[in-house]
Amino acid sequence: MNTLPAGIGLATALLAASAASAQTPQAPTPAPAPAAPAPKTEGTTVSGVTVKAGDPPMKSSIDSRSYSVAGDLQATSGSVADALKRIPSVEVDIDGNVTLRGDPSVTILIDGKPSGAMKSQSRADVLQQMPADRIDRVEVMTNPGAQYSPEGTGGVINLITKKGDKAGAGASGAMRVSVGDQQRYNAGVNFAYNNAKLSVSGDAGLNRYANRFQAHDDRLFTGPGGTIRRLQLGRGQNAGLGWNSRLGADYDLNPKNHLNAEFSYGSFPNDFSNFTDYQTFNALGTPVGRTQRRAEIDIGGAYANASLGWRRTFAGDDHSLSLELDGSTWRNHQFADFETTTSLPATPTVFEDLDVRIWSKELDLKGDYSRPMPGSARLKAGFDLDRTKDRFGSLAAKGLTLNTKVFDPTQSHQLTFDETVLSAYLTYEKPFGDLTVLGGLRYETATNDIDLPTTGFTNSHGYDKLYPSLHLDYKLSDTSRLKASYSLRITRPNSWDLDPFPVKLDALNYRQGNPNLEPSETQSWEASFEYRKQRNYYLLTAFWRENENGVTDVVTDLGGGQTLTTKANLATSRSGGIEFVVNRALSKTLSLNATGTALYNQIDATSLGYSGDRSTYAFGGRASLDWQVTPVDLLQFNTVLNAKALTPQGYVKPTYGVNLGYRRKLNDRLSLTVTATDILETLKNEVVYDAPDVKGTFTRRRSSRGVFIGLRYRFGAGKPQREGFDYNAGNGGGAGGPPS
Repeated sequence: MNTLPAGIGLATALLAASAASAQTPQAPTPAPAPAAPAPKTEGTTVSGVTVKAGDPPMKSSIDSRSYSVAGDLQATSGSVADALKRIPSVEVDIDGNVTLRGDPSVTILIDGKPSGAMKSQSRADVLQQMPADRIDRVEVMTNPGAQYSPEGTGGVINLITKKGDKAGAGASGAMRVSVGDQQRYNAGVNFAYNNAKLSVSGDAGLNRYANRFQAHDDRLFTGPGGTIRRLQLGRGQNAGLGWNSRLGADYDLNPKNHLNAEFSYGSFPNDFSNFTDYQTFNALGTPVGRTQRRAEIDIGGAYANASLGWRRTFAGDDHSLSLELDGSTWRNHQFADFETTTSLPATPTVFEDLDVRIWSKELDLKGDYSRPMPGSARLKAGFDLDRTKDRFGSLAAKGLTLNTKVFDPTQSHQLTFDETVLSAYLTYEKPFGDLTVLGGLRYETATNDIDLPTTGFTNSHGYDKLYPSLHLDYKLSDTSRLKASYSLRITRPNSWDLDPFPVKLDALNYRQGNPNLEPSETQSWEASFEYRKQRNYYLLTAFWRENENGVTDVVTDLGGGQTLTTKANLATSRSGGIEFVVNRALSKTLSLNATGTALYNQIDATSLGYSGDRSTYAFGGRASLDWQVTPVDLLQFNTVLNAKALTPQGYVKPTYGVNLGYRRKLNDRLSLTVTATDILETLKNEVVYDAPDVKGTFTRRRSSRGVFIGLRYRFGAGKPQREGFDYNAGNGGGAGGPPS
């Protein structure tokens, strides 16, 4: 049972997976003739890639693009969700839900590996609580290569954490503290120690978060009992003090063998209170029902992750073998007290208790082999064995007084879910003059078993399939290139999507999974043109996607104002559009970063009661101006427009927000930052229902407007990274290919 509003799930755990940041190796080239030493150029090293003054602001591999978050002022005191709002192709709503070119089925990795918390129904909460300060850059793969799991029809977002770098010896780090309104604050420290063989890095942080929210739900339902109107008004708040930590190390046993290890742990408690007023009217507008409900909920979540990796290098450029074992666990509990009073028709007040506990464990073993091939080609092969176990239990009691509550079997149940995914992949990359081709094939066999001991229900699923991918990169000139790609991807139902037990969300709303759900599959095509000259960068991409068996929410009327939300497979859906990215220096002190997507979406909705297809056109994007007022003063203005999104029973309205930031460099090590988010207080989630049996609107707002004042102090050896939002200071860690 989940009594929380959208985006506040049962679990508030955070899992920070490990291993060194993925890097994109270059295709081998013949050894150049000896030349005179080049003039020394001052630069800084980020994740093993040297960034020199004047480098282009974005670089991309053949199958990915990555973006640094170092200069995003909103991210200095904000969360990973705040940082993602400025990444091209990505949209984040007020509750932290992420979409990639309008598709919510997005796989989010940490350092190239799966994370249990990023798979959970509380992922949005995790992203809003995980500090952006621990992220070095964000890698986006709208058409990932075969070395990545095909899970997630929208694509892959890879969060690459900050690591130590053996290229620079000594100790270094930074401390930060930020204080905001509504009793919000956060603080953190990160550090690194490096010598010729050892690189150690770590971070720790705490975050005091608090939000107020309100919701307005006004819908007409046409069902067997006639037409009724349901008005639902809610308000509430939540607050908590979370913390997270990580410690990792890379060690060179000898020139050929390398070890890495990492451990992370964190917890995110959350105190939640809510009041909701439910009113029901008949077709004549006469009140026929009114219920009020108060909720007090104590939520606690914790995660732990450990990993160990080994890499063996051989003679030849990019010739290596690696093995990595990752184990993670996260736990969550929810203790809730409800008081429900119905005045129309008058019934006694009901008191309810709910104890929900979730436990998940994941073990992942991965091996990769890479070697150069004749003709400057490169071969990669590998396997991945991923084992996931989910356990869910709820215990409910209710009564007419606080002291007479008894066991409630209608809201008490247990669930076990076990899933095993075994995969193997092969990729081959070869240049043909100015054209580079990367082809890949991945085979996956997946099985899962779901069991409800309290009801005796059991079910099993199995999926076996080949997933091809193809990437082309053609160099037109030193400043421009063309790219094209294709991939086949899948979204498998998770445990709560398959759970057939009807869960009471609140006084009038129920949720039920569908054990007969089938995976959805997407075929994705795209082509792009890139132009770059010095720090100016332009990208234009056309894309098209065909989706089968898309899984989506469907709301049905149960009568008496009650509704049931369940899952269903749509027949087909299609989407496509054009996306642009512009990064341009307007003057010596002023720069513009802008991205936009014009999107077309069509859904076959005949199975939902419509006469035919439903479609819409939408546009979304963001723009940012950075003004270096003086050598020590930076002003940052950015605005975001989240596009209209089509749903099976309506659409989500577009919404926009405006943010401001200011940073003053007090000295080479100390800086002051002031940020203001959603200054016009326009961000909201507004859904329009326009189905044959349900019409109306749902609007949700939260206290997204806020001001933070922060200090950041850098200590130890090393030079600071370039300031300013750097659309990737280096390659993004994809399959490879020449950088652009």
